[in-house]
Amino acid sequence: MNGLSHSPPAAGNAGAASQAAGPAEAVPGPAPFTPQVIDVSALRANGSDAVRRSETTAEIESACTGAGLFVAAGHGIDEPLDAAFSAARAFFSMHPDVKDRVPRINRYGYVPDRIEARDPSSAGYLGRSSLAAEYLDMGLTDEVDLDAIEALGCGGFVSAVRAYQAAALAAAHGVLEALATTLTVPGFFATRMSEPQCRLRFLHYPPTDRLDDGSAPVFSTPHTDYGAITLLATDGRPGLEVLQGEAWTPVAAPAGSLIVQLGDMLARWTNDRYRSTPHRVVGSSGTDRYSIPFFVNPDPRTVVSTIPSCITAEHPQRYEPVTAGEFLVARIDSPTEPYI
Repeated sequence: MNGLSHSPPAAGNAGAASQAAGPAEAVPGPAPFTPQVIDVSALRANGSDAVRRSETTAEIESACTGAGLFVAAGHGIDEPLDAAFSAARAFFSMHPDVKDRVPRINRYGYVPDRIEARDPSSAGYLGRSSLAAEYLDMGLTDEVDLDAIEALGCGGFVSAVRAYQAAALAAAHGVLEALATTLTVPGFFATRMSEPQCRLRFLHYPPTDRLDDGSAPVFSTPHTDYGAITLLATDGRPGLEVLQGEAWTPVAAPAGSLIVQLGDMLARWTNDRYRSTPHRVVGSSGTDRYSIPFFVNPDPRTVVSTIPSCITAEHPQRYEPVTAGEFLVARIDSPTEPYI
């Protein structure tokens, strides 16, 4: 998602992701993995219940040392989230020639799903074999001309995007402060988010057929996210899978919830006390699927140095300090179209 890190061994051949000539019988897979559901309402800026905040923080710590992700309920951003999904559907429903008017510049903008993902000369090259989803990347400032997109026929696009970015960033601040508390450094992340390097991505996965063996084709091959945390909103349709042991397991999360995923930068900050979970996206047979990840990263000048409470005799420091900007650039694995 937020740029693809060094991929773990894939359970199956992602390179064989071409669609089958005809439908095949589905092969029963593992039971869905239901992440820990945590009510994060106590983490909001106006939350005043210290006991509930402490309980929520403890639950988050448990999730971070376990699965490396959790479902945030009670996030309080339902309306901006609904508006963001409406904006995404409106954009992707436009004619391809219209969407192509949104350029891809400096890793922001639009990439169509019809670009062959394994063609190194294409703008959508991912450096790996996978199906291509169409997506639109937007930053917090002027990386993409949102007014121009609205003028193409997406009424209310600008207000929907900006409202969701503001709401998601506020929710992320609450989660990051809880994480800082678990690491005995309250306020740690807040002081490093003066100019956050965040990315909002609208994703559309087209319908797919099963492969000849009955398995689902792979859109996004196994990876971990690069950054600090990701707030992932989905439309409730299946597709996201996480690596549990040696098996790829579907993630069960209802529409309207936020899946909070930990990234490699946070793992580095915590000396791997908190883990970034390998995940991938597979095709959802016969139906369109939409998701909206919000990748949260600190000021690129921030020095990512191991938090002292994460260094012990049993767990000596594993990583040298590096700036957040340098870390992200170093993890980019495609020379033509970095996927960060």
